[in-house]
Amino acid sequence: MAKYNAAKIEECEAWVAAHGLIDYGGAKLKEFVREMGIDEKTYRLWMKGKPQFKEVIERAKEVFKQNLTHDLAISLSKAAKGYEHEETEQEFRVGADGQPTPFKMKRKKIHVQPNIGAAIFLLTNLDPEHYQNRQRNDIMLKKDDEKPMTLDEINAEIARLEKFEDKADK
Repeated sequence: MAKYNAAKIEECEAWVAAHGLIDYGGAKLKEFVREMGIDEKTYRLWMKGKPQFKEVIERAKEVFKQNLTHDLAISLSKAAKGYEHEETEQEFRVGADGQPTPFKMKRKKIHVQPNIGAAIFLLTNLDPEHYQNRQRNDIMLKKDDEKPMTLDEINAEIARLEKFEDKADK
């Protein structure tokens, strides 16, 4: 069992920052405790009883999240714009010694078309004032403290509006 010390804390912080924990699609707790040489009970005790350890783990999770967000933004941007990459194909033949030896190597440039869905996602999230998926309708609702109109008030309002209509027709 590992001892709680500054070196172990730094090791845990570095591992969680690189691999994450279950949050944000990171590694599972079982993988973490196995790599650190502790068991889950020890981890939970340290999280409850050692505020410094909990703070370090939370900070490392945040670093992992920021790095993941950055990497995903780059990937999404690349997909939205399209990109080229090179693929290498190798053919092997069995040599005299029975081992495979490289025979032919082909390199191809592959062009990946821009992804319209990724472009729409980026535009609607990065510049929502200019690119929206939905129209925005601003509706003013009647205040709750206003009383509903009576039948006499409705008839009076209709008569008033008809006078305006008659004047507009002339």
